[in-house]
Amino acid sequence: MDDFFYKLGQKAGGSLRKGRWVWSSLTGSEAEALAAEYQAGCDLARALDAESRFDEDPECAELVAGISERLTRRLNNKQRRWRVVVTSSDEPNALALPGGFIYVSRGLLELCRHNADEIACVVGHEMGHVVHGHAMERLTNEVLGSAAAKALRAPGGVLAQWILDTGVKLLGRAYSRGRELQADEFGARLAAAAGYDPRGAIRAFERLRALQPDDEHPLAEYFATHPPLEERTAKLRALIRVRKS
Repeated sequence: MDDFFYKLGQKAGGSLRKGRWVWSSLTGSEAEALAAEYQAGCDLARALDAESRFDEDPECAELVAGISERLTRRLNNKQRRWRVVVTSSDEPNALALPGGFIYVSRGLLELCRHNADEIACVVGHEMGHVVHGHAMERLTNEVLGSAAAKALRAPGGVLAQWILDTGVKLLGRAYSRGRELQADEFGARLAAAAGYDPRGAIRAFERLRALQPDDEHPLAEYFATHPPLEERTAKLRALIRVRKS
C-alpha cells in the first residue's frame, strides 16, 4: 500500500503538492496523518475562500471566535489548529473541512438568534466531524474511488485539480445517519463541557424544523439528506436526561 501511494505521487509529478496528503494520511504516523489532514484542509480552504464572501459584522466574528475558543480549550487533542469563520450567506448552513477549518453562515447565526448556547452546539457538531475523521475519510475515499486511477496515467496535477473542482462540494453533503448522530452527540457534550447549555442544539433543530421548506427551498436538500430532525432531537433529549441523572 505504501508503494502504491508513493508511485501515485511520482506519476502525478511535482505539481501534486495538494495531493500528498492522500497517502500520508493513510500510511504515516499519527503526527504525519494530522499534518496531512491539515494540508488537505488548507488546500480546500484556499479554494473555498476564493469563492466565499465573509460577513463583515465584527460582533458576529467576535461572538463566534469567543465560542470557538472556549470549545477548543475543552478538546483533548491540542494538535489541531482550528479556524472558524462566518460567511455572508443568508442560507442557514455550516461546513467542516479536514484539519479544523469551519464555516458558519450568517443565516445560521440568525436562525440561532445569535444565542451562544445554540451556536456552540452547531460549531461543536462540525468539530465532531473533524475529530472523528468524517471529513478526511470522505475525502480520501472519494479520491481513491474517482481520481487515483486518473492520476496514475496523467502527467500531473489531477488530484490537485480535483480538490478545487469537487472537494469542497463533496464535504458540503450530509454524512451517514450514524455519523451525523455521532457529531450531534459530540457537539452537545463539548458544548456542555465548555459551560454552554446542550439543550441549545434542540432549540436550533426545532427552529430549523419549523421552516418546513418545499422542494424548491434551498434547505430542501438538507431535510432530504440528513437524519430526521425528530430523531436527532429525541437522541439529544435522551443524552441530556442521562447526563442529569
